[in-house]
Amino acid sequence: MNNKGFHLSVSAVSKAKNHSVVAKSAYNSGSKLVDEQSGVVHDYTSKAKDKILNLVDSDGTKYTQVVEKNVVHTALITPTLAGDLAVTREGFWNDIERIETRKNAQLGTEIDVMFPDGITADQRIVLVERYAQTLSDRYNVLVDVAIHRPHSHEKHVGEVEVVELTSRNFHAHILLSSREIVADVEGYALSARKNWLQWSTEERLSKGLNGRGDELKYQRTLWADMANELLPKNKTISEKSYRELGINRLPKMKLGKSLYKDILKGNRSVIHEYNETIDEINAYIEKNGLVIEYDDKGRIDLESNEQEVNGVTIHYKKRKPFARIELSNIRFVDPAVELEPAIPKSNSQTHSDAANDHALDELLAISADFVSQKKMVRSALFSTIDALHEELAHQSKQIITIDKNIKSTQRFTEEVGQDFSDPRQKMIELARQISTKEQSEALKTALVLVEEFRQDDTLQTGRAVTSLEKQLSQIDKIVLNNKAMLEKLIPLNNEVIADYKGLKATLKPFAAKLNKLATGFKALDEIDIEKSDLSLQWDQAFADLQEIDITNNMDTYHKFAAFADLDVERFKYLEKEREALSTLKAVEIDADADTRLTALAADVKAFKTTNNEDIKQLKQQINTSKKTYQRLSPFYEQRIALLDQSEAVIVQDDDLYDEIISTKTTQLNADRLEDWRSRTMALQYQLNKAHEQAKLKKEAERAREEALIRRRETLKQRRQQASLKRQRINETKAYRDRFDNLVVRVRNRVNTLDFKAVDAPIEVINAAEAVAAQAFIFTTLKHTDSFTTLQKSLRDTDAKKIATQVQKAATTLWQQLERLPDNQDKVEVLTKINERFEHVPAITIDGATLTQTVTDHLQKTKNAIQAHEQAQTRRYSSPRPF
Repeated sequence: MNNKGFHLSVSAVSKAKNHSVVAKSAYNSGSKLVDEQSGVVHDYTSKAKDKILNLVDSDGTKYTQVVEKNVVHTALITPTLAGDLAVTREGFWNDIERIETRKNAQLGTEIDVMFPDGITADQRIVLVERYAQTLSDRYNVLVDVAIHRPHSHEKHVGEVEVVELTSRNFHAHILLSSREIVADVEGYALSARKNWLQWSTEERLSKGLNGRGDELKYQRTLWADMANELLPKNKTISEKSYRELGINRLPKMKLGKSLYKDILKGNRSVIHEYNETIDEINAYIEKNGLVIEYDDKGRIDLESNEQEVNGVTIHYKKRKPFARIELSNIRFVDPAVELEPAIPKSNSQTHSDAANDHALDELLAISADFVSQKKMVRSALFSTIDALHEELAHQSKQIITIDKNIKSTQRFTEEVGQDFSDPRQKMIELARQISTKEQSEALKTALVLVEEFRQDDTLQTGRAVTSLEKQLSQIDKIVLNNKAMLEKLIPLNNEVIADYKGLKATLKPFAAKLNKLATGFKALDEIDIEKSDLSLQWDQAFADLQEIDITNNMDTYHKFAAFADLDVERFKYLEKEREALSTLKAVEIDADADTRLTALAADVKAFKTTNNEDIKQLKQQINTSKKTYQRLSPFYEQRIALLDQSEAVIVQDDDLYDEIISTKTTQLNADRLEDWRSRTMALQYQLNKAHEQAKLKKEAERAREEALIRRRETLKQRRQQASLKRQRINETKAYRDRFDNLVVRVRNRVNTLDFKAVDAPIEVINAAEAVAAQAFIFTTLKHTDSFTTLQKSLRDTDAKKIATQVQKAATTLWQQLERLPDNQDKVEVLTKINERFEHVPAITIDGATLTQTVTDHLQKTKNAIQAHEQAQTRRYSSPRPF
């Protein structure tokens, strides 16, 4: 059994401790995540990269060492029932931060596990993901998994730096979300309340689930079982303690990462010394074959309970084993001898009197060495301090709970009506006799003194130890007094809570009936609202019938309006009775109160029945009136429309007019309306025929006037178009005359430059003249703006054309010049052409002006001539032999 291969710790990620679940996930996964609530960027990407350490060994030799990346593997595990969900690490944990709004909210649960020796790299991934998937399915939460390599610890000794790599500490961080995650149309959603892992022990047990401690036991057992499936039999691990396994070894205290670094730096602590003492005691036990006898009242109950939760069988112990070890409460016996009961302490002995305790004598007898004895005394003192500290912490939690209940007694009285002032006063008096805070501070001082003993054992004199033991003994007496006070206080507290809960239980059925009655009153409120609405509907329905002359019988109106009235006085009485019953406290609820409540429920029911019958009759009358209005209003409206639209025609026939206006609405029908409409149309035809000729004549005159206007507009548009065309022709002709004049003037200007006086081939002369002419024309066009819009368009077109011609002429000129032999004649030709180009406008061709290009040709030619001459000189530098 590899007892050293098991480690599993569980901690809460809580806002109360200023934790950030986004930062926790970023650290675990070695990633860069942004906390959207605070805007802080958590960047731990360096953990996902290899690290190079520059080190110096003990001989002073410098060397480098590569530490592989800390984060080996990461994964997001979702419940199987949720299916495939698109979840990102940054988005999900920000959602958790956003939904957990309470300042002390728990954001998640982190489980740290160590991989035992014998698990390969691939098996680590399989094991942790399988474990995470089981927890994800069990709690229906998202699990963020990250596997880390062992941390590197650097140690500085003067100028020498060494590094320790713990190769056996591969571990994983398993982060569980506080809320359940479920599939949603938008991807996923979070549950309205926390998952059951976050519930209180009381709530979980009330629903048949595990308590917190038992759930931790399940998580530890699950990890051990899954790991053992992958381990060989000689390396299996167990989550059980030495005591549960029956191993005669005392457990040591966990150092933690910070204390381990202190040890590497050469620093020591009381905890480290305590662990060394435990090692010595364990060696002594093994050497002499002794058995540890734990002098406490606890026991290890191996009996397990089983429950089914979501189809998963849960095993947990009914009672937890004792994990606390106090050196002053144990002794060692020979296994061959029958175990004797612990030696009872006399009245003069205290709970932690280490100096006179038989167990301490056993420990001091292990070694005759004076230094070792001092160290063991310090360890025993530390063990006593630690035990007292734990007991005080437990008492502090109890007194905090009791203080909370004391403060709540006034609320209890308001809720149930019972006077808790007497037990409250007794609880206050007893609570005042309990001291925990001052004793905790004294223990801290004692721990500092033990640390001073360890650092300088000359301070650890018999008098100093005796004084400290007396101080601890005094604290122990106070602890025992606290315990005695709590033994009196806890029953009082429990009695108050029991009375309060009992009265709450009495009040519960009565309150349930009142709540049920509230539904009836809500129905009465709805009846009141409905009657008010029906009253308005009846008023409107009757008004509609009056509007179309169907009825004006006010007796009928008042008869049905009465059905819309609510007995307000009766309603107020019922409300007042309900309010009176609602104010009753639990101690006031008796048979009379139940009778009143039953009678009120019957009255409410009868009141509701009567009003519902009124509503039924009123609805029926409103419905009948609406149907009558819907049936006759169209005929009435048609008659009114006929009168409005054709009154001028109808008045031509007195009998028809009298018949239409005197007929009652109830006598109207489609046939009568159609007859009236036909007779009206006949009259209308006669009137229309008389006006038709006049209308046709007027329309003919209007048509002639419109045709004349259209002809005038057409003639005007044609004249405008002709004028515009003549203007464009004149502008174009003026531009062309001006351009031709420019060409003539440019030709004369080029002739004055006298390119023909240059002693060069005619092709060179023609090309140079063409370049100069085109340059003059191009420059003139670009700098002339006194044109109309049309002429500017023509100018721009010619400018583009001239630019192309300049380029072609220049290319021809350079080609002709290249054909000339590189001699003094070419130099002269280039010089004279360049002199003339200085009088030509400076235009740029291929990034250079004409003079720059000719100068370049001139320099190139001179360089060629010089090179040729130097070559000839080198060839004939020495006299030729005869």
